[in-house]
Amino acid sequence: MSFSISVVIPNYNGKSLLADVLPSVINSLSTVSLPSEIIVVDDNSTDDSIAFIKKNFSDVIILANEINLGFSGTVNKGIKAATKDLVFILNNDVKLLPGYFEAQLPLFKLLDTFGVNGAVLNWNSDVLQGGGKIINRHLFKIKANENYFVDPVTAAGPLPLLTMFLSGTNALIDRKKLLMLNGYDDLFSPFYVEDVELSVRALRMGWKMYYVPSSKCMHQISTTINKYNKKQKIKYLTLRNKFYLHFIHLNGSQLFFWYFQTVLEILARTLSLNFSYIKAFSTFVNTANDAEKSKSAFNMLLNKNGAPKKDLFSLLKEYKTATLKRIHS
Repeated sequence: MSFSISVVIPNYNGKSLLADVLPSVINSLSTVSLPSEIIVVDDNSTDDSIAFIKKNFSDVIILANEINLGFSGTVNKGIKAATKDLVFILNNDVKLLPGYFEAQLPLFKLLDTFGVNGAVLNWNSDVLQGGGKIINRHLFKIKANENYFVDPVTAAGPLPLLTMFLSGTNALIDRKKLLMLNGYDDLFSPFYVEDVELSVRALRMGWKMYYVPSSKCMHQISTTINKYNKKQKIKYLTLRNKFYLHFIHLNGSQLFFWYFQTVLEILARTLSLNFSYIKAFSTFVNTANDAEKSKSAFNMLLNKNGAPKKDLFSLLKEYKTATLKRIHS
C-alpha cells in the first residue's frame, strides 16, 4: 500500500522562514517518490510572503485568508483543500531534515492509526525540544506538557512507540479520519491547546498516535506567536482553551469535580491577583454555549461510530500504560 501526501503550512509573516522551510519539505518529499502537494495557507500576512512564494516556489498552492483566522481556521482551510491520503501539518517555523517521512509511512498500514509525530530539534542546534508526548493528571485536570525521548538506534522494538497527543508543529495525519473529526476546533482560535484537544478526540474514537524518533525536524520555538502577541494574552488564551478542553471531554462526576477544583483554584488566583486566570474563566463561562455545541457534536460522532464507552481519565490511564510499556520494552 502506498500513500500520497498533502503538506499544509499555515503562514503569518513567515517570509524569512519559508526560504528554509519550503526547500526542506520539497527535498523530503522527493525521497519518498509519492504523489504530493504543498499548500501554504496565508493568514492575512502583512509581509511579502505570498509574492515570495509565487516568485520562488511556483508549484506551491497558495490559499489566502482575507482576515486573520488563527491556527485552527487557517489549517482547516488547508485540510479541506487537500487532495491526498495523508495531511502533513507543518508550522512555518519548522524545517525537515532529510529522510523525514520514510519511517512514518508504514504506520499508516495499521487501520487504527490517526497520526504520527517526529522528533523536534532546536533550529540552530541538535538539542531536542520535543519528542513523544505524555498526558498526566492532577486530580481532575489534564496536564499535557511532558515529553519523552528515545534514542532512534534503540527504538526499533517489537512495537512502534505511542504518543498521547500530536503536536501541531509536525503532524502527519490520516486525512479521512481528520475530516471525520472536522479538523481542529475553531473554538480554540487563535492558538494553543487545539492540538491536544484534537488528539483527545482521536483517542476517544479508539485510534492510535505514534512517535518516530528517527524522523527529525528543527523548530524555532513559537516564532510567530511570541513575536506578535503579548505574554499576558498568550497566558490568557492558553488558560481559556484548557477550560474548553476539560468541559468538552469530561462528563458526570469527573466534570463536577473538575468544576469544584477550578473554583478552588479561582479563589487562590484571586488572592494572588492572577487576573489572567480569572479573565479566562469568565470568558469560558460567557461562551459556554459554543463549548456545549462542540461537546454535543463530538458525542454524536462517538455514538454514530460506536466508539469505546470509557470515561476520559480511564482511557488516558490505559493509553499511558501502553505508551510507557513500549518505551521500556
